[in-house]
Amino acid sequence: MTRLSVLAMLLLAAGMAGQASASAWADSKPQNPAAVTKPRITEAQARSIAFRHGLVHIEEIALADWRWEIAGRAQGGIEVTLDLNAYDGTVVGGAAAP
Repeated sequence: MTRLSVLAMLLLAAGMAGQASASAWADSKPQNPAAVTKPRITEAQARSIAFRHGLVHIEEIALADWRWEIAGRAQGGIEVTLDLNAYDGTVVGGAAAP
């Protein structure tokens, strides 16, 4: 084999490895591409949704990947956590402390 053919084979192998890597990365992306392109709801919108779901005081709010994590208190001082989908504002979890 000549140097040129060895170099061509190495470049071809590197290109194929790059394609496999890109394919693996594409497979790890979220399954719902529409959710990725939708704008996220703002913190102010997340707070408004939390108030509509019974919180009267928000102590902590954080954006964690695809959801807003909200901790606060409901009427009577009951501790409540609420998780909202950051793309559409739907409630995806939450609980009142015992």
